[in-house]
Amino acid sequence: MGSAWERWDSFWVGGTRRGAVFREFDAGLLVTRTAFDDGAGSPFLGESLLRLSSSGETWSGFLYRQEPGGLRSGAWRDGSGHGPDSLPSSGEYLLVARLAPSNLATAAFRRVDEADPAAPAAPAEVHRRAVETIDLPEGRSLRAERWEVVAGGLRVATWWSHDGRLVRGAAGGALTFAFTEAAALDGLAEPLRSFLHRGFGAD
Repeated sequence: MGSAWERWDSFWVGGTRRGAVFREFDAGLLVTRTAFDDGAGSPFLGESLLRLSSSGETWSGFLYRQEPGGLRSGAWRDGSGHGPDSLPSSGEYLLVARLAPSNLATAAFRRVDEADPAAPAAPAEVHRRAVETIDLPEGRSLRAERWEVVAGGLRVATWWSHDGRLVRGAAGGALTFAFTEAAALDGLAEPLRSFLHRGFGAD
């Protein structure tokens, strides 16, 4: 994961496409933006900026913002009480993406809640499960390896990989699917599209 990349995912709830997720990794900074319509015509916007340490073996700090609600949080790992084995929740994508093409079957870490970084990090693990057939949009299906993220004894996310690449995710009642940028943005309202490209900026 050392080279720069960007990824787009389509965001679905209850079988309906509601928004998209954008991720960009460059020079040790992971940007994650999530934007979707809540089903009642109101947008949800979330942005995480996660900086890895210079070695890439742990993280150095993060900022998180969410609207509506005006939630803003952040932390520097040094001085926060979180050890080098911890990882903010948005960084789980990096961890699972690194495991998917490897021969490793599990990884352990301590999960930092980006909405409440002062809380103790929860003991967490990622487990590789069996290969199974998954449904994709437009009636397609695919054989993929299942990955489960468990934190504090609860499953908080599930991912599926095909040929070492993450193709589907599930968390919080939503499904995400790897898409091209054009397909992920197609049909989305302009405020969602603009946020996914620019984030909150300096406002």
